Amino acid sequence: MKQRNLIAALVLLAFSGGYAYMTANLPDRGIENMTEPSFFPWIVTTLLLTLTSILLVQSLLPSQAAAAWTLSAAAKSKVAQVLGLFAVYVAVLPSLGFLVASVPFFGGMMAVYGERRPLWLVLGSIGVSVGLFYLFRLGFTIYLPVGVLKGMI
Repeated sequence: MKQRNLIAALVLLAFSGGYAYMTANLPDRGIENMTEPSFFPWIVTTLLLTLTSILLVQSLLPSQAAAAWTLSAAAKSKVAQVLGLFAVYVAVLPSLGFLVASVPFFGGMMAVYGERRPLWLVLGSIGVSVGLFYLFRLGFTIYLPVGVLKGMI
């Protein structure tokens, strides 16, 4: 397993190096107060390099034999629920828009992970959705799809 992790880390390191090179060569827009096209690719590059470095270090460090682990039936059910929620979310996002699609998605995610208080489910899912929408719109100057709320936002 350590050898596979080492090989994977080296391949991912080469891939992320190439991705960083391509990101560095993205053209600038030259518009003031706007997010440049390379903003999110640099975030992806940084995260990929960080995770790859962690995998590389873990594969080089001595460790005890890795214990085999299995998912319980409850954990498998939770994974299936989350994947189902995500599939529905991705399917309805373009037509409904970010805000309308995200509120039930985040509410469902909170319910899957154990939140049972109705007020927290409603306020939390609305708060996270609206917060992320305006973080992207005002903070990053990236307009998420508005869908059915077109003209109201």
